[in-house]
Amino acid sequence: MSQAKGRIDLEEFVEWLWEDFGIRVRSSWDDVIKAVVNSDEILPQDLAAFMISMGVEPDEGAWDVVPVARGLRGPGEPEKSSSN
Repeated sequence: MSQAKGRIDLEEFVEWLWEDFGIRVRSSWDDVIKAVVNSDEILPQDLAAFMISMGVEPDEGAWDVVPVARGLRGPGEPEKSSSN
């Protein structure tokens, strides 16, 4: 997300979230980042495709770590079972 900030128009990002995912946020980078991180629907690939469409080449190293708390995992990590 830090690559997008300042290189992608904030309004374009807000519009993308609304049109592609039905997520409405205020025009604030903090709100956009929260929406992306907390969404179960937005995949890293979705974000990368959007960034590329806006002319920003994503840093591949940035995709090695993603939030695990929302069910996303890094490459090669097994999915955690929800049963105890």
